[in-house]
Amino acid sequence: MALLQSNQDVISTALQQFSKLLNQQVFTEPVISEEDMVTIVDDWIKFYLSHFSDKMSGDQQEQERALEKLQEELRTSSNPFLEKYRAFLKAL
Repeated sequence: MALLQSNQDVISTALQQFSKLLNQQVFTEPVISEEDMVTIVDDWIKFYLSHFSDKMSGDQQEQERALEKLQEELRTSSNPFLEKYRAFLKAL
């Protein structure tokens, strides 16, 4: 079942903002471990889910499906960032 258009719009907005956040990151020394960076990204994802949860519309089931979709999309969009960070660590 397709998500409500309003929820798709919220997801799109969240992904755009999350992408901007990731693109603003500059890798410098002192470095943090890969595990710590994964924790930071997980915290960002939790923040975005919390922030955008009240913007979802529809019944509870629809909102839950939209949040699951948002979480999936945020995780997917964070993978290239984490790969880039891993490459940065290996280059040191």
